[in-house]
Amino acid sequence: MLRRLQIPLTLTWLTVLFVVPMPLIVLLSNGLSPLYASSALGIQAGVIAYSWMLTAVVLSTRPHWLDRLIGLPNIYMIHGILSLGAIALAFMHRTVLPSSGIIALTGNTAFWIFVGVGVWSMVFMAGWLTTRVPLLGRIKRFLERVFRHEFSVWLHRLNLLAVMLIFIHVQLIDIVNTIRPFMIAFDAFALLAAVLYIRSKLMQAFAARKGTVESSEIIAPGVLQLDIHVPSQRGSWEVGDFVFIRFPEIKGLREYHPFSIVSLPHRDARLRFAIRGDGDFTKSLVNTVKEGSVVEVLPPFGRYRRFLDERGDNRPIVIFAGGIGVTPLVPVALAYEDSGRPIRFLYTARTEDQLLYADELERWSLQEHCDLMLQAGRFTPDELSSAMLPNAVYLIGGPAPMLRSTRRLLVSQGVRADDICYEPFTW
Repeated sequence: MLRRLQIPLTLTWLTVLFVVPMPLIVLLSNGLSPLYASSALGIQAGVIAYSWMLTAVVLSTRPHWLDRLIGLPNIYMIHGILSLGAIALAFMHRTVLPSSGIIALTGNTAFWIFVGVGVWSMVFMAGWLTTRVPLLGRIKRFLERVFRHEFSVWLHRLNLLAVMLIFIHVQLIDIVNTIRPFMIAFDAFALLAAVLYIRSKLMQAFAARKGTVESSEIIAPGVLQLDIHVPSQRGSWEVGDFVFIRFPEIKGLREYHPFSIVSLPHRDARLRFAIRGDGDFTKSLVNTVKEGSVVEVLPPFGRYRRFLDERGDNRPIVIFAGGIGVTPLVPVALAYEDSGRPIRFLYTARTEDQLLYADELERWSLQEHCDLMLQAGRFTPDELSSAMLPNAVYLIGGPAPMLRSTRRLLVSQGVRADDICYEPFTW
């Protein structure tokens, strides 16, 4: 039986794969001359590829309402798979229907832009892949010495140029541009995607919440604690949330980057982050951001609180955290300490001095129903299994391999997949 999280996710997949392209396919099929019946499959493949790419563009704007339903990691997963599917269908389209002249120029140029950006994104922007393929991970780390985060973000935007070229490409094809109902729908889809994309960029430019850095200090080896005062952000996030922030006055930090909020929602409008210097963005942030630096913050994302609310208010909570992945889970534990719900918190880091907020967690564990296990070095599968509670829900935060192995362990022990929540930053 589908539960609340799976139903929105399933409906989202059905919508983007079938519902979105269906009107275009129906209108095209009804208006296409029988003379071109042999070419119908290739034409339809191109139309589906274009509708999927438009949908991927819209998903790249991070629709906030959709994040609260299925989570941003799932949005980016759908975005990536749609893009790869569009490339595969575009390859089929150009193989079955060779063209010439300006039609071929626009179509082929768009196709190779999609392929080039797709390959680049698989290395630099698809952490779900690079964390599974060690070779790709090593290539990414090597190339990051030259190609920084901002370059990858701007390169990804070449997809917009490819989408515009395909729009022109279709306008030039006599077989389809004479089918007026199809062309009206085709143009309307393109216009809607453009409006949604432009709207998101305008919101980033003019509706971002502005603040300043109040303090920055190293709290563990390679980990910077950043306190940011954002007056308009006063208490307007949920525990476990993350936000996209940027520093518009600092070169190399002008593109938005996600970080989990460590602080609880409260009235003083202070956002606290614990940031480990792993990639080029975070390393630059650790070295260059100082007190008084100007920061811009987008509205918060996240599903940890929604996940718990959807599963009732009396089930035990078990939290598995590793390394920097503890940051969204500390406020969750603190927020529920007075709920009376049994909460078990297991937290591991490579060394003791990398256990973040251990003092706060130790104080939290003094509550009768709060159980804490801190450990340098990974917990064994037996230790994780022994920490499970009957009818519990599970929150996980940590490196991608830990997320996958812990989830597999829980599922193998009979935990339902939709009773497990984690939000990997692998996109």
